[in-house]
Amino acid sequence: MNLENNLFTDREAQRVKALESYNILDSLTEKDYDDITLMASIICDVPIALVSFVDKDRQWFKSNLGLNTKSTPRIDSFCSHAIEAIDEPFIITDSRNDSRFKENPLVLGDPNIVFYAGIPIVTEDGLGLGTVCIIDNKPRELTEKQLAALKMLSNQAMNLLQLRKVNSDLQQARLALEIQNQKLEVYNKDLELLIDKNLSDRTREIAEQNITLATMNKELEAFNYISSHDLQEPLRKIQFFSSIIIDKELHLLSDKGKNYLLRIGKSADRMSMLIKDLLAYSRTTTTEKTFEKVPLNKLIEDIKYDLQEEIVEKGAVIVFKDTIEVKMITFQFRQLLHNILSNSLKFSNPATAPHIIFECVLDSAISFRKPILDQSKSYYYLKITDNGIGFDNKYKDKIFELFQRLGAQEMQMGTGIGLAIVKKIVENHNGFIEAESSENIGTTLHIYIPEIA
Repeated sequence: MNLENNLFTDREAQRVKALESYNILDSLTEKDYDDITLMASIICDVPIALVSFVDKDRQWFKSNLGLNTKSTPRIDSFCSHAIEAIDEPFIITDSRNDSRFKENPLVLGDPNIVFYAGIPIVTEDGLGLGTVCIIDNKPRELTEKQLAALKMLSNQAMNLLQLRKVNSDLQQARLALEIQNQKLEVYNKDLELLIDKNLSDRTREIAEQNITLATMNKELEAFNYISSHDLQEPLRKIQFFSSIIIDKELHLLSDKGKNYLLRIGKSADRMSMLIKDLLAYSRTTTTEKTFEKVPLNKLIEDIKYDLQEEIVEKGAVIVFKDTIEVKMITFQFRQLLHNILSNSLKFSNPATAPHIIFECVLDSAISFRKPILDQSKSYYYLKITDNGIGFDNKYKDKIFELFQRLGAQEMQMGTGIGLAIVKKIVENHNGFIEAESSENIGTTLHIYIPEIA
């Protein structure tokens, strides 16, 4: 018996706690609940209809059609019995003949309960919070349709409770967010002052850079201003803000917040790389085109030195046996070779060490059998082959378009500008470039540069 009493006590404590979580007790009158009691009274043709909630020591009426009081002692409550049988209606046809209720003060006195029917308002966890109930001063019976209607009204009362709780939770969350935003605004203002103070020297440097930018080619003047000032300045602040938060405030963030902050950092780094590539692309158009003869193998060795860490990390083998000299715009051709080698390393097969082969010959256009070439000229033919992840050959033209990247996940690491720069440099040399590739086999680039006397 003691075990049964303990179980009942625990269950009752859970039930009361659940009721309190809806914050419904002693709340103001609401039309939605009054509509429920009105419908119950009309459907069952009774003088009294209630939406009641059973607290620890009382039953309290959220809506009390036909009853002047807002609560009664729980010990006298019919609803206390109704919430114990949550799966079925609790019906007393004539309380005067029922040993449990015939001495009840609510039967002997006002409101003189004779007939009672209560449908429990039940949570998803099976806890009875109260009832939608009807009362009459005479014995009666309910039809199946009336009972079904009362059940629907009870479900509606539970739905209103759930909606109330959701709205309350949203309001609390909104209030917490407003408070957090206010704190963040204060923090941001303080951080802005700190950043502005620490970046005074940097601001002067940016101003000097702006003066330098004003002298650049008028064709891309607006573009260069945007790239070097309007984009880079807020980007630097984003990176600086992020680094300060990571260094000093990271432990205050949730795991989700940390993830968002790290993603901001990665996006800022990618934006920085995009701006640099855009500037490199613009330089291929705006700079003076001075040609000079340079050994191709020397350029490749210089680029291998620049990319030494990536080469060593991936165990790459880079082969170039020719010692041919090519008349070129040196810094542009160096950029061309750098972008190609960097791409081959970036898009290498993780399971295989990169093997990249450079070959170059000088021959007449006729020997290459390319109608696009000027058949009266000789061309340097540069062939670069790798064993990387490759791509579907149907994209062989698309890869040279500005801001174009292929759909495979591995091909999404770049900015979509590197090969566009390569193509632009080839065009600056009045040349022609094409690609061929197979997925998981590798890629070959064919570059034709006309010989200049």
